[in-house]
Amino acid sequence: MDARLDIFALPSEETLEFYNKVNKWIIKEHRDDDNKIIYTFSKDVPKQVVKLFLKIRDNIDLPLSEQFYVES
Repeated sequence: MDARLDIFALPSEETLEFYNKVNKWIIKEHRDDDNKIIYTFSKDVPKQVVKLFLKIRDNIDLPLSEQFYVES
């Protein structure tokens, strides 16, 4: 019998909001020198999506950089 215990944690509310409302506007991602994610948003991303991202990014369960870009 395997006595192993698997524990699954639910993502934060902000992480769910990110995947449901923000992620679809991201067209590219890369990592900085500290291995943090830098996102590039589509040029037609609504302003309210960028505002939401700025509001929730510190509570997203991902290693995010402070930098992000909007395609020009």
